[in-house]
Amino acid sequence: MAQNKWRRSLSVMLTAAGLVGICTQATHGADEDLRKLIGEKPAAIGVPAIAGMPRHGDPTGGGRNTFPTLNMTLYAWMPLSAFPPGNHSTGNDCWGYVSPSGREYAIMGLARGFGFVEITDPWNPVLVGVINGPNSLWHDVKVIGHHAYGVSEGGSGIQVMDMSQIDNGVVTLVQNKTQGGHSSTHNIAANVDSGYLYLVGTNINNGGLTAVSTADPDNPTIVGTWNAMYVHDAQIVTYTEGPFAGREIAFCLSGFNGGWNNTGLRIVDVTDKSNMFTISQAFWSGARYAHQGWLSEDRRHFYINDELDEGDTVQVTTTRIFDVSDINNPVYVGFFTSGAAATDHNLYTHQGKIFEANYKSGLRVFDKSNPAAPVQIAYFDTYPESDTSGFNGAWSTYPYFPSGTILISDLDRGLFIVRLDGVSIDYEGAPPTILTPNVATPIRVVVNPLIDQYNPDSVRLHYRAAEGSWQVAVMTDQGDSVFQGVLPGFACLADAEYYASVVTDKGTTVTTPVVGAKVISEIVVHFHDNFDTNKGWTAGAPDDNATAGHWSRMPPQQTTSGGAIVQPGWVVSGANCWVTDGRAGQSAGTYDVDNGKTTLFSPVFNLEGMDPVISYWRWFSNNAGSGAYSDVFVVDVSTNGGSTWTNFETVGPSGSEVGGGWLYKERRLGEVVSPTSTVRFRFVASDYNPQSLVEACIDDFRIVLFECHEPSCIADFNGDTVVNTLDVLAYLNAYSAGDSSADVNGDTVVNTLDLLAFLNLYNEGC
Repeated sequence: MAQNKWRRSLSVMLTAAGLVGICTQATHGADEDLRKLIGEKPAAIGVPAIAGMPRHGDPTGGGRNTFPTLNMTLYAWMPLSAFPPGNHSTGNDCWGYVSPSGREYAIMGLARGFGFVEITDPWNPVLVGVINGPNSLWHDVKVIGHHAYGVSEGGSGIQVMDMSQIDNGVVTLVQNKTQGGHSSTHNIAANVDSGYLYLVGTNINNGGLTAVSTADPDNPTIVGTWNAMYVHDAQIVTYTEGPFAGREIAFCLSGFNGGWNNTGLRIVDVTDKSNMFTISQAFWSGARYAHQGWLSEDRRHFYINDELDEGDTVQVTTTRIFDVSDINNPVYVGFFTSGAAATDHNLYTHQGKIFEANYKSGLRVFDKSNPAAPVQIAYFDTYPESDTSGFNGAWSTYPYFPSGTILISDLDRGLFIVRLDGVSIDYEGAPPTILTPNVATPIRVVVNPLIDQYNPDSVRLHYRAAEGSWQVAVMTDQGDSVFQGVLPGFACLADAEYYASVVTDKGTTVTTPVVGAKVISEIVVHFHDNFDTNKGWTAGAPDDNATAGHWSRMPPQQTTSGGAIVQPGWVVSGANCWVTDGRAGQSAGTYDVDNGKTTLFSPVFNLEGMDPVISYWRWFSNNAGSGAYSDVFVVDVSTNGGSTWTNFETVGPSGSEVGGGWLYKERRLGEVVSPTSTVRFRFVASDYNPQSLVEACIDDFRIVLFECHEPSCIADFNGDTVVNTLDVLAYLNAYSAGDSSADVNGDTVVNTLDLLAFLNLYNEGC
């Protein structure tokens, strides 16, 4: 099941007209990595979100576009359309450059080249220019000196770009250097200490590691190769101490070598470019595609992304950890995860932290104080649609600017400029989402300095009921970095919200995620069906015309298309779900919905006089071919047993995606229709020409009632319905024993304030 994500939504205040609903269809030229092409969505088109944005994460904002974030601040966002000529269908890699004057620049990989952006003032990025390149999904760039060296799977060899005049607004393409038959490259690595570039995934040398000298910066020259196998990515360093002092060592991630079971890490000595040789190799259980990795700053650990294991051999983002203190004998020591299901992609280490771009869950930041067990401390999610596995969202990141500014390059949305908040603040344990009516509730948070300090007197609790104005209360220091505030008692059935904040010594306000809470006494499940037995659901409507993929109550069988899951191999609850023919796993494209629609009906429910909440888990996947975005998954509700229908939810068309994942839907019925004694639901999946792989599932359907009861009279402490001295004696006994029932004011501490509060209530009576 999906995990709850306690996170705030940072509102992006767009300038001028904001995002406009214009999309362009991507083209890919010579791109070969089809698994990413399948996941590609049309580029987000809009004006840059720059000046006028909030200066820190403001959870009360209500912009049109929100990006979930924790302990990070968005400074600016430049959509792909902000880069001339305005028709870049995708973004890819990013890197950074600091000029001799100290001014900072982002280099953004684009479908048609590289964009250069000054970010010295991160609130107001300035586009310097674009160097055109071949049209391809894959571009990669690294910097040595004042030259940027770019490559692409679309060709052009090495694009040599001179940034010596970038402070004057000029970046020059020196040449597109091709040599020895070299044209296309998947990635490029740089060792600034040795001055060598390394090409990987090229069209020459078996796609292995190709060494390039930059002794003449304008004319990079191939000087050697390690061609034992295809290399997907690499990091190359020069050791300055220990048994390998003076040796140049490459950590190579090999996609495959004669079979997927050989994907893994190869450590190669590249000191002598004419005699590069393998030192050692390492593998891990469940490996699918060794993609990218990076050393810890002390070079004792190496962290590896496997790009194809999520949604296959693992179900959450899984980054492997190897002890490489002895490079002759790398040892697997474990893994770390954000807990999301997203595919991990590119990561880098800096100042005791790991910065990892994980596609649909965005940039994730981990504290590696314990290098074998990193802990997530922050994130910025550039793909708020979902956190499932697949190839949309954050491609890469660059965390090395002296100012602390961080880049995120997004495949669909372009360049994001962010920073890590100086102080972290989050709830101690899971924050309550159910509040007892008219009873105060204590809220506790943990505040820790990350790169800044904070004022303990600045910690505040913010709260409101419904859409009312925000109220503020002081949170008191409980010791050990824990602070506590108290929510007041809210009226029954109210919708409450709250969050906490702290001010750093730099003057920045940092907040926890906003939590929405329901004020109720009891949750009553009126109806629940995990579909393990037939409780009156029926499949098929008179006008159904699909020739395949009809609704069936059965376990779904996992089906993939281009490496992405289009029908799940698991259910949310129990053993069965309703699925558009669970036999799809036997033959992809045979049992999916085809040539029309198929309908599933619920039984009729008597909900008259109730105010129920309807919830269910749904799966919808549309393996979008030409025109396939016209296919949608529709949920309707009827108040007359099915004679007429009102739309409850429509999934897609633009929101449909391969491997969309099980997603939870919850909505109060009264927002759509007035409940009657003959309420019925229907679920309609369709696939019309031109056809694609369309699959839909429903599981764990519930009708829930929120109820309130009159609060008990605290003055009647012994519960005998009479308020007298026996209640005082009963309370004093509980008070003396420090029993939690004596915590009348709800601050979790039993003291004289509770005694005074009880005596006041006793005097008021019931």
